[in-house]
Amino acid sequence: MNRINWIDWAKAFCMTVVVFCHLPQQEDTFYLQYLASVILSTFFFVSGFLKKKNLTIKESAKKYGYALLIPYIIYNVIYYPYWAAKFYIEHGSITFTDALKPIAGTLLGQLNSSFSCELNGVTWFLIALFIMHILTDVLNKNKHGKTIMLILSVITMILYGANKYYHYAPYITYHGLIRCLCFFFMGNLFQQKGFLQALNLRKDVIIGTSTLLLSLILFYWHINEDRFVLHIILYYVVNFVSVYAFIYLSKSLNNIKSRIITLISIGTMLIFGLHRIMIGVIDYIIEKAIGISNITYDWYECLIIVLVIQIVLLPIIIYQSKWPLLFGKKHNFYQKKAL
Repeated sequence: MNRINWIDWAKAFCMTVVVFCHLPQQEDTFYLQYLASVILSTFFFVSGFLKKKNLTIKESAKKYGYALLIPYIIYNVIYYPYWAAKFYIEHGSITFTDALKPIAGTLLGQLNSSFSCELNGVTWFLIALFIMHILTDVLNKNKHGKTIMLILSVITMILYGANKYYHYAPYITYHGLIRCLCFFFMGNLFQQKGFLQALNLRKDVIIGTSTLLLSLILFYWHINEDRFVLHIILYYVVNFVSVYAFIYLSKSLNNIKSRIITLISIGTMLIFGLHRIMIGVIDYIIEKAIGISNITYDWYECLIIVLVIQIVLLPIIIYQSKWPLLFGKKHNFYQKKAL
């Protein structure tokens, strides 16, 4: 399969912003609130847009089970020693019950409860993506599938608003699923309709910059929660507009080839799975070096740390054939055997 350069730009941008937003920094800044609110919508849109066509339910479960659920387990297993060490440092001891909670939380999809807790919390997106892929394949084979997708999108938007208002389900995977399902459906619909195929630099720049400006203006209104229903409606309007902004700005970069951008795009899952450990280690080293706790960074320091994390992981991405499971791929031995 030939790579689509603007897709690589979109994925690399989204991945960079995700890592940036997970770094400790002043949380009430406008730029951080905006990026944290909109970036996942583009990520899930791209995932829906790239979805493989015409899979049976069995084929879909097998393909995405291997590509998403196995890496989910792997990245949580890798994360566990880091979690245990961090827990021990913070609490001075760790009991058998303490040690079991993140294991239970992982098996239940990063569930926080009286008997479980999230482990590598960011990996919720792998569980959510798996559900979205299976659900989309089921609905694409139904003659009323598009109508059902629309209904489900509206329902999940309402559920997201209700969950934010009442805080009835502090479950990160559920929260992410209902928040982002409509954008996955949207991306898959764009793929089926053949949208975004044409490239026109001037048009892409104009649409990208104008929708980015519009989304920023709308977000400024959105962050006022005094009128909650309007707040939630504007949240989705902002996100839909921001998807157009980031996608068209990525399209405007299609003629610019960059090996690093391609590698970051290819290594999206690896960076997702490991960046929280790397952030934690970097924070700990810096805190010990300068003698402070609960460090926060300025935006430019965050950018430097993001680049460091991505550069450190580049060798693994370059030699991905040695660790295919980290990327949701089968080992060449199994591929040759299948042939």
